[in-house]
Amino acid sequence: MDQLPRLSIITANWNTRQLLNELLHSLYVHPPRAPFEVIVVDNGSRDGSVEMIRSEFAGVRLVCNEVNRGFARANNQGASIARGEFLLLLGSDTMVCEGSVNTMMEHIIAHPEVGAVACRLLNPDGSIQHSCRRFPTLWDGVLTYLSLGTLARRYNMTTFDYSATQEVEQPAATCFMLRRSLVRESGLFDEQLSILYNDVDLCEHILSQGWKINYVAAAEIIHHGTQSTRRAPPRLRLEMYRNILLYYGRHSGPWSALILRPILGVRLMISSRSLIGLQLLWPDHSKELP
Repeated sequence: MDQLPRLSIITANWNTRQLLNELLHSLYVHPPRAPFEVIVVDNGSRDGSVEMIRSEFAGVRLVCNEVNRGFARANNQGASIARGEFLLLLGSDTMVCEGSVNTMMEHIIAHPEVGAVACRLLNPDGSIQHSCRRFPTLWDGVLTYLSLGTLARRYNMTTFDYSATQEVEQPAATCFMLRRSLVRESGLFDEQLSILYNDVDLCEHILSQGWKINYVAAAEIIHHGTQSTRRAPPRLRLEMYRNILLYYGRHSGPWSALILRPILGVRLMISSRSLIGLQLLWPDHSKELP
């Protein structure tokens, strides 16, 4: 009988075939010492990702969606079949470095008060990515989506010391290890936040249960950064911006939409070069533009 894994590594993929290939190679070149399994949930990729996994990584547990079901749903699917005591969420645009997964796992095991851990994210050139933040206020959101994020110093934790292991509120879920026991009955992520802010919501849930979240400086991975969302078509971007409105509506009050809707609408029209941003100006989705 096969030994049950102690660690389940979950990756959601959408059209990042080459980067996913590099990630999977790095996992098997630098494998965790504990028994582990790798689960890839593919969101309807059309770039040969599924065929690549089947031909090169027969040991990967593969879940195939016919369409893009979003980041939250895909990770929930992976978590629902995971068998490990710990879950490691990895972006498909990452590569693990030697010993990093072991370091994260050793830390969470040695600290029973810690429910989740994150690590240092590096750009491909070796520079450090600023990946830890505080929970955002409405003012932080306004500054961020007006492209004035440099003024949101509290939120962006501009003085954060990435060389020191410490408690954090909201690390990026690009590389995020947590106890499987913390997964909610409804799933790992809130699927209403299908693409954005689901990781922020998850961190708030973990802390609300009395657990700590630690950033572990000794562990690091390479992160290429938002490769899927950069290629997102206008309608997928519209869903992303609706996620933003939903999150702030929950945490900053329904009136927050009066402030953020026009900001996000204009931002979406500029980024997508289309009028689809007008759909953010009313909440009734039945009135969507063709």
